[in-house]
Amino acid sequence: MDKNLNRICENVYFISDSTNIGVISEKTPDALNIYLVDAGCAPDRGKIILDILEEHFCKTDKIKCKIKAVICTHSHQDHVHAAFYFKEKTGCEIWCTRKERGNLENPEYEQAIICGGFPLPELEAPLYKAKPVYDVKIVEPDSAFTLSDGTEINLIGLPGHHFEMIGVLVKTKTEKTVLFAADAIFGRAHMKKYWIPFLLDEGRFKTSLRKITDLHSDYLLPSHGELLNSAEAEALAELNRYALVSTEKTVLEILKKPHTAEDLLKAIADINHINLGLAQFILIGCTIRSYLSYLYRSGKISFFIKDNRMLWRAVKLKKGGQ
Repeated sequence: MDKNLNRICENVYFISDSTNIGVISEKTPDALNIYLVDAGCAPDRGKIILDILEEHFCKTDKIKCKIKAVICTHSHQDHVHAAFYFKEKTGCEIWCTRKERGNLENPEYEQAIICGGFPLPELEAPLYKAKPVYDVKIVEPDSAFTLSDGTEINLIGLPGHHFEMIGVLVKTKTEKTVLFAADAIFGRAHMKKYWIPFLLDEGRFKTSLRKITDLHSDYLLPSHGELLNSAEAEALAELNRYALVSTEKTVLEILKKPHTAEDLLKAIADINHINLGLAQFILIGCTIRSYLSYLYRSGKISFFIKDNRMLWRAVKLKKGGQ
């Protein structure tokens, strides 16, 4: 974790980590109010983040800072681990969308969703399971508010990776725009390492990618990646689209012959030279099932039950592509 506060533009910063943290400041007569975008990827991040803010604002700028709210882009554990700490330590509000609240209040829901059943004990270690947070404030996707200094904050609906994920678009008084894009787009290093990013709905993920580029923000920060300018963000979005289409084509090619979902997972991992550990087996397995659902709904694949196994196969197109 980089223990520096990195300035993007006026009143907008980030802390670089395996899951980046956005920082939005609002100067008032009494204090400097801080809005955080996400809450850290591990249990120890809360204190570290507070120390970074203290060092930068309180010691360097001699300003008393106050955490007003943590804006949770979505409820995956690597984004909310320190939410409990911030609420208990500072009394700040925790914000999330309605459909993400369940995981915040009941972290075991996430493991159950990904596993498709009650999770293995290995996935219930503290690293994978944040402390529950209650009394959260519900915010609506595609809503907006303005801070006292004129900074505009827009909560952009970006579903696909998760049910009701949001990005945070900040527009400063000097007309600069910064998009904290959550997991609607993944950085190059992340794509190079994993190639098949986790998602629940491929169709909505594609739509959110288009939405991101249509915003044409001056700066974009993925939760897992480097800070980008507008042109770099466009190129990264194209890489993410290519990865989606590439995986989709691979699935359809493999399913020229019937496969179970688990056999399909093995075939895709082998083709992409991925050695699956437990976490990747669970995460990529969930993602592959989401691809299957999307392709089935699109009429590109079908399934049948044989010998008590569910088998998937590509739908043969009629001549002329009909």
